[in-house]
Amino acid sequence: MDKKRIIIGVSIASVLVFLMSVVPSSHFVCLIVLSAVCGVATWEFYNMLEAGGLKASKKWGTTCGVLFVAATWQYMNKFPVLPTLTGSNLPHDTLLWSTILLAVVSIFFRILAYPDMREGLDNALGTLLGFMYVPFLWSFFIRVFLSGAPSEPAWAGLYLLACMKLSDSGGYFFGTKFGKHKLSPVISPNKSWEGLIGGIVFCLIINILWLVLSGGKLGAFSFNLGHALILSILIPIVGTAGDLVESMFKRAVGVKDSNTMVYGLGGILDMIDSILFASPLLYIFMKFALS
Repeated sequence: MDKKRIIIGVSIASVLVFLMSVVPSSHFVCLIVLSAVCGVATWEFYNMLEAGGLKASKKWGTTCGVLFVAATWQYMNKFPVLPTLTGSNLPHDTLLWSTILLAVVSIFFRILAYPDMREGLDNALGTLLGFMYVPFLWSFFIRVFLSGAPSEPAWAGLYLLACMKLSDSGGYFFGTKFGKHKLSPVISPNKSWEGLIGGIVFCLIINILWLVLSGGKLGAFSFNLGHALILSILIPIVGTAGDLVESMFKRAVGVKDSNTMVYGLGGILDMIDSILFASPLLYIFMKFALS
């Protein structure tokens, strides 16, 4: 077991937990941090594609992604949009949909700038893939992050982060100690069914603790034992699937980590790969099961 990796991971988690427990979710510093995470992770993904010989417009795709995250932030906080020529304010979702439309249309229009149409198509598809994989999925974490009162800390975001990272730790511990049956030997030989079970056990512990300490609240929603049991199973499964998707990308292009920014943990994309898939799950669950 890599103790240094565990210490670094716990240290990063401790800092994030402290910040997310103190700073109001609508504070501008949160937008800066979340946008920076999205920008770096998107850039890392495009670098992965480039390492595998695949084309993408890194600067434009990353810029579009950060703008989309900011538009999602504006929409969730219900900040007013610039007034129209008639003097009335635009609907809060106007900027959000305008941004995603600009991103998608502009990415495909860039094909026209390439003399080689096939090269232009490959570039557009690679750029769009990066936009959908990181910024689009990350925008659901923004939605979870801002699902409570704007003046309060991002409790729902903290809940998801705790579930996902403790689940990862449980999977790593159980997989290292007891892992015998491979979960996906081709994509990720180190993952095991025992590790997945360990992740579910650790996630269940977090859910029970959260249920008790929060008084049955998750952001602006009510939260009961049934919800805790369901999410204890779904979050580790979907998070593991997200981890496997990134592992598939890395194997396809022949790289080990998206970056070497943090010892034992790789780059930012390596640290949020499971959250990218768990966030839409939790957001949809909150809207349909907790509302």
